[in-house]
Amino acid sequence: MPFKDIIWFLILFVFFELLWKVCVHVGEGIEERYLIVLGNDITSSTDGLCQWTANAVYWVLHSLLGYHDLQLDGITLYFEGSLPLDIVWSCTGIKQLIMFAFIMLLYFGPPKKKLWFIPLSLFILTAINILRLVIILIIIREPFPEWFVVANEWYNGRVWENTQEMYWQFYEDWFNVFHRDVFVWLYYDGVIFVLWLIWEEKINKPYQRLRGRCEAPSRQD
Repeated sequence: MPFKDIIWFLILFVFFELLWKVCVHVGEGIEERYLIVLGNDITSSTDGLCQWTANAVYWVLHSLLGYHDLQLDGITLYFEGSLPLDIVWSCTGIKQLIMFAFIMLLYFGPPKKKLWFIPLSLFILTAINILRLVIILIIIREPFPEWFVVANEWYNGRVWENTQEMYWQFYEDWFNVFHRDVFVWLYYDGVIFVLWLIWEEKINKPYQRLRGRCEAPSRQD
């Protein structure tokens, strides 16, 4: 069947999304901090991962890249005068890690190779998520550019007023363009798809061809 592999990948992808929506409550605003699974609040179980992620981002920016004006207060990262970034469970990439492991466990391919490919891919996804947060913090370190005023009036349907309250609203919208829009889709449709493609082209297809050649003589007999 043509495109069987990509169809099965998309089926697993969509099925996981539906399963996540049924099992996990995702609120808006302050409720985004909470992880509710099947009606149970398990937010506290992610506290260690949130703190580790915040520490890792701080280390990359402060110690590795030399942004010594970056502050870390618990799980909150901020530059003086900039929008603070709270590292809550959704910022850790935990959903994407579970999704990728779910897809790979149910996808075609040699089980023994999955034993190293899945952990390696989860490490790559974690590293890229840290990089994503690092880039977002660098972007929001400075005020949003002037051209964003017109763009945001169109994009979010806002009307610019020269007030402090409106400035912070547009600043938050500038942050969300990258936090909720650009990098989310790159993370989902980009990195996860590329990792699956590597598995499919470099590991699964050669494995299937080799298995087919090994089975061919027995069918002829």
